[in-house]
Amino acid sequence: MLKPKRKILSQEIENDPFIETLFSIKQHFNFHKKIYFRSIAAFIIILLIISFLLRSQSTNSSNASNTLNKAMVFMSQEDNLNAMIFLQEANDKYSNTDAGLDASYYLGKIHFDREDYILSKSYLKEYINKGSNKLLLGASCQALANIYTISNELENAIKYQRLQLKYINSNIDKAYANINIAKLSFNMGDTLSAKILIEQVIKENSENFKIIQLAEQANGEILAK
Repeated sequence: MLKPKRKILSQEIENDPFIETLFSIKQHFNFHKKIYFRSIAAFIIILLIISFLLRSQSTNSSNASNTLNKAMVFMSQEDNLNAMIFLQEANDKYSNTDAGLDASYYLGKIHFDREDYILSKSYLKEYINKGSNKLLLGASCQALANIYTISNELENAIKYQRLQLKYINSNIDKAYANINIAKLSFNMGDTLSAKILIEQVIKENSENFKIIQLAEQANGEILAK
């Protein structure tokens, strides 16, 4: 014989923790639903903006690379005038991309070769401040060191020659840079620092005849004066 089902009283429902939790959640949602909908809408808008910016950045990078490549073709043909047109376009329009920044180095190099050192400095410094290619950063520092040496601003020349050491991986290139720093230090009147640096270069490159020869030549110039 079946037992009669027990009736669930409304008071028991009200005291049920699970039911109370659901009811509380529903009340909370109804009270704050405008805030939730606004938050979701704002999140979707942010995602759309990020997606747009990423697509835009990708397009800019592609356009900058194409423009820079055109410039490089003219540079390989030693047609620097046409190269500068595309380099300037890449640098002006796409300076927020790697290719656009690389264009500033090449503009600096061309102006350096044309002995327009004022313009060359501005482009090279722009690349040092914002660029990321270690090879081009090292070359920019060397070019600036040369410019300041030409204008007899030896303190600045040493500054950029030393900065170049951060971007050099080759021991030979480091030796050359240190020899130049020693020469510049000597020309500024700091003979002791120059001699110590030359001795360090000789010690660190004892098996490289070419470097030893250059270092001893620089040392001879220092001793002679």
